[in-house]
Amino acid sequence: MSGSLKLAGILGNGMVIQRDEPFRIWGHDDNSDVVKVLFENKTYEGKTENGRFCIELPSHPYGTGYKITVEGSDKVELDDICFGDVYMLAGQSNMELPVYRTLDVTEDEVKASNYPYIRQYRLTPQYRLDDTKEADLLDLPWVKAVPDEIREISAVGFFCAKSLYEERKIPIGLVLNAQGGSTLEAWMPGDLLAEFKDCSELINRFIKDDSLQQFLQGKEKEIISWRNSITEENFEQRAKVIPSDATEVTLPGIFLEREGNGYTGSLWLYKEVDIDVEPSKDSFLYVGELIDADQTFINGTMVGRTEYCYPPRKYPFDGSILHKGKNLIAVRLEINNKNGGFLLDHKYYIRTGDRKISLEGTWLRKNEIETQTPAPAVIMGQTIPTALYTASIRPILNLKFSGIWWYQGESNADDPYNLKAKPGKRGSKDISYDYLFKAMVERWRKDLGQDLPIVVVEMPDYVNPVDGLGDGWIELQKMQRNAPSMVDKCGVVFAKGLGEPYELHPQNKSVLGKLMADEVRKL
Repeated sequence: MSGSLKLAGILGNGMVIQRDEPFRIWGHDDNSDVVKVLFENKTYEGKTENGRFCIELPSHPYGTGYKITVEGSDKVELDDICFGDVYMLAGQSNMELPVYRTLDVTEDEVKASNYPYIRQYRLTPQYRLDDTKEADLLDLPWVKAVPDEIREISAVGFFCAKSLYEERKIPIGLVLNAQGGSTLEAWMPGDLLAEFKDCSELINRFIKDDSLQQFLQGKEKEIISWRNSITEENFEQRAKVIPSDATEVTLPGIFLEREGNGYTGSLWLYKEVDIDVEPSKDSFLYVGELIDADQTFINGTMVGRTEYCYPPRKYPFDGSILHKGKNLIAVRLEINNKNGGFLLDHKYYIRTGDRKISLEGTWLRKNEIETQTPAPAVIMGQTIPTALYTASIRPILNLKFSGIWWYQGESNADDPYNLKAKPGKRGSKDISYDYLFKAMVERWRKDLGQDLPIVVVEMPDYVNPVDGLGDGWIELQKMQRNAPSMVDKCGVVFAKGLGEPYELHPQNKSVLGKLMADEVRKL
């Protein structure tokens, strides 16, 4: 009979284990009744139950270069293990934002960074709402903050860890447990959430195993179908030549329904650029922040694409596709629901070598396919109540941490007082975001068995280019600033002024990381 020993996906080469705390090795083995862990010339043994095992080892001081061997029906050897300070990074896209998305403001600092003992595991949730079944952790690598790997690490997580490491010289592990667009309710268990809001109808809809995954796959197919409906056959040909009937438009700018020029569907935007130097292989295109999705071409070659509206379009490319003289930039833009375009207060330029050319001003526009049917609403697993607690918190309850870093709120800003909610068991009293957050933190601490400090990052100031700055956004920022009065061992990073008005994801994560590190030290 072949072996079937498998460790939890987070237990891998290069992992960082919380120092000075008992730690656990867990997984499953269907072909062995006993599993052994060999560490520092000692053997620790545990029995399997229904194929699963969990073996606790005594606490260990900080250090590097350790090996752990696990034996059951197979043998698994783990190498390059560190003991240090481990932090859970939770929230949504501002916590998730990787280093490479900030390089236009942090490139020099990142290029000079080489921190092999700052390491990150990226937790990728496997969604199911049935909390009677164990959710598995994927076998993903621990990534080091070294030149070939640092790009994918959480930017704010790295810069905070960098500040702490330079002071402590102790390994730092980052468990990146953030999901773009996630709601606070998704991070709460069902029994706790029910005390505040009645989400049972939505939860029960997906309680059957795999039903949520099937629903999300169905929604993805709807979006693909809509995109196909606004895509011409051989549409890439449009990227090569400006149509003779294209009309002038000034960019950046937004095509707003209320101004009578709203549009739903696909269109092309063209800009001819004259380059008066020999192009360099090192070239870069920055076409700001677009609403909604884009495919961007230079001289007929695609240099980048983004499927949704928020990320600034930063497209490095091989400058061999450029010519000295005239070059054509073509942006195919998909607008989901009447309002779209190029956002103001963003950068729009092309750079080749040291030559940088602004792209602001007159462009030419040609519609591809207009539709009266808006794009299907995007529904993500991380917006479903309890989904992330089941898929991302329960699977790591065997871990120990030094603290939690929390950067979330954007997805709750439309209704921070939960005025639209159906009341839960306790009625309509105290169901605002701040009370839910307090309850969530207390439950996490209880389930993890640690009274962990938590650092909260205040949301940036953000003006929706279509709707302005909503009252809900401002109220939620106030709740975040007030978090220490609601939650003990809680610090707040007052960072709302670090970004630009139309930038949902402030790029200066280096400054933010240092501010976070200051709060970590205080706690």
